Amino acid sequence: YYLNIDLNDEKISEYGISKNLILDTISNGVGGMQVGTLYDGIKRYPISVRYEASKRSDVSSIGSIRVKTPYGYTPLSTFARLYYEEAPSVLKSEKGKKVIFIYITPNQGFTSQVYKAEGMKLLEGLELPTGYYYEWAGESEYLESAMERLNFIIPITLFVTFILIYLGLKSVKNAFIVFLTLPFAAVGGIIYLDMLDFNFSIAVVVGFLSLIGVATETAIVMIIYLEEAVQKVVKKSKENLKHAIYEGAVLRVRPKLMTMFSILGGLLPIMYLDGVGSEVMQRIAAPMIGGVVSSAVLTLLVIPAVYYLMVKKYN
Repeated sequence: YYLNIDLNDEKISEYGISKNLILDTISNGVGGMQVGTLYDGIKRYPISVRYEASKRSDVSSIGSIRVKTPYGYTPLSTFARLYYEEAPSVLKSEKGKKVIFIYITPNQGFTSQVYKAEGMKLLEGLELPTGYYYEWAGESEYLESAMERLNFIIPITLFVTFILIYLGLKSVKNAFIVFLTLPFAAVGGIIYLDMLDFNFSIAVVVGFLSLIGVATETAIVMIIYLEEAVQKVVKKSKENLKHAIYEGAVLRVRPKLMTMFSILGGLLPIMYLDGVGSEVMQRIAAPMIGGVVSSAVLTLLVIPAVYYLMVKKYN
């Protein structure tokens, strides 16, 4: 509610006073007027005088405020009409048009796309007056726009990753072993995100893309160790092949564990940060933390087994 004060120009002229005098009187009575200063040592406190809170909200009390005139003190109601009027507290606009925002927070388990689709079904039969329209905006719109770009960027990233793996190993077979085992590294990241109750976001996608690089690097090193171990085998019997792969995998245990603990030591402190930007950093680090752990199991167990099956079949 707003207090409206309509001044009567004729009455003001009759009493020979100005509008500023009336407005200053209202401002002092309702808003307050500093009449002095209280000194307390080096501290200074302003002393203000104004109507009590109960009288400031009462139209009749405000109308009884005395205005000084050449003919004595006269009630404010003589010079103005006071009344309360209901009106919006803020007038928001966007693109030069007035807007009203309806803020929506979907329940857990509902993505913005699902919520938007359900909302569109309910709005299909809605008839709006001329000049009115509705549109979806906010974080969901930005997220959808970012996801559309990621749908284009992620396949390119995976393709470039495969090409780099092939150029590094000089073998299509080994490149496929490394590339097809990358989803196992993502399992740990997904599990850790679920444990922390983190929703899917752009920061999480960035974390998974970083995880791809870490998992690829460790898998390539494991393949190189296995290749060197197999090449040392003179008699390619079944037993010697198993022993060579076992030896190559064992040689990789300590470096892999050192790498894993080094990464965890750098990322885990981020999960305990509490400040500006910490939420984004935590959602980038979470997939990498969980993925590094599952990547260790992948590198030490899955890759040697898959490599053994591939070598046994084609060699």
